[in-house]
Amino acid sequence: MLDTQNPSHLWLLHTLFLNDVDNDCQAFREEWNCHPISGPDTNNKSPKDLRFLGQMQYGIYCEHEDHGDRDPIMDAADAIVSQQQEHVNHEVVLVPSHQNPFWSNEEAIFFAGLQEVITQNITPDNFGLTPAEWGSDQYPVLETIHVGQHAVKDVDVSLAEPIWYTQARLWCQALSALSFYLLMHGA
Repeated sequence: MLDTQNPSHLWLLHTLFLNDVDNDCQAFREEWNCHPISGPDTNNKSPKDLRFLGQMQYGIYCEHEDHGDRDPIMDAADAIVSQQQEHVNHEVVLVPSHQNPFWSNEEAIFFAGLQEVITQNITPDNFGLTPAEWGSDQYPVLETIHVGQHAVKDVDVSLAEPIWYTQARLWCQALSALSFYLLMHGA
């Protein structure tokens, strides 16, 4: 029930899950940088090993010697970005608006209401979260989503219950509470 054109939905999505996504990306990056890369040039070393060995052999890249008050790491990063800019071949991706739909203390009132929904263990109807909506007694193990520019390709996504049901339930509780709050306050 996510409406990607609705700034309030995007705000709610960011508020609920952005830290979790960032943490998962950080964990993936750390694991990826430690995996061995096969091949004659890498000798089964990880990206982290190759970076360290490169720094040991060639030193740390610096564009100029006198950094003054500037951070040499950031200077190096900026220099690398400018050198790599010619290799960027894609259009700018516009980030959709994710405006906070609340004024001042309204956000705290909303989250207090959401906490009450969670505490009372309320599962909203018509979100596909109840056995009556599943068509069986078990939470679905797969969801088919349509992807691609024209949504013509189907991809089956695993819905491991310990992970996805909890997240889906939180999303639906929050979206239901947000929709109710905005309806009651004429937003």
